[in-house]
Amino acid sequence: MFKRILQLLYPDVCFACAKTLLDAEKLLCTNCLFDLPRPGFFLSKPNWLSLKFDGWMEYQDAQCFFLFSEGGRVQKIMHQIKYQGAQNLGYFLGAWCGKELNKYNCATIYDLIIPVPIHQERLKERGYNQAMCIAEGISDKTQIPISSQCVERMSFSQTLIHQNRQDRFTVLEDVFQVIDSREFLGKHVLIVDDTLTTGSTMLALGIKVKTAGAKKVSFLALAALQ
Repeated sequence: MFKRILQLLYPDVCFACAKTLLDAEKLLCTNCLFDLPRPGFFLSKPNWLSLKFDGWMEYQDAQCFFLFSEGGRVQKIMHQIKYQGAQNLGYFLGAWCGKELNKYNCATIYDLIIPVPIHQERLKERGYNQAMCIAEGISDKTQIPISSQCVERMSFSQTLIHQNRQDRFTVLEDVFQVIDSREFLGKHVLIVDDTLTTGSTMLALGIKVKTAGAKKVSFLALAALQ
């Protein structure tokens, strides 16, 4: 009864559109679940997403689950996951992504998931790594194991949102350090992050992991700027 009263006073709303959720809905309303823009997995190369990585390193594939634009619903969702403590939403969308990946038998494609790490100071400030929340959802549905200790982020950089791709990569190329390569040696690694704009962060991590002995490297962002 008390819970029902609380729901009447403070109803759950959709993270994307702020509409009051129905009893059967969770985190996102049905309309948003169907309407959020998605490109589909495993697009033939070259495609708009692969062009962010082509020519920089040898990689297997690059995927995203959602597309986002400035001021759109997906960007609002990602902002809440990253900055407003919506860890449950990150896990929920990661699990949805994992279910879709299972249609492609991805457990036979990827050996290990590495979520993009954040610096320890950022982790203390935020309390969680949003990429890890997403990776845990993917892993729970696909049974692909996660490694969160093999790579560390060594520098605490300010936001790079206003820098171009080359400037971002220059800043980021030495920001990651491999701690233990044995976890991914000879394996196909799937690098997971929340958002992809220029691709510089994932690229910098991918180069480190590939150079340190990963057999193959692939990229998956929950949302990418088209």
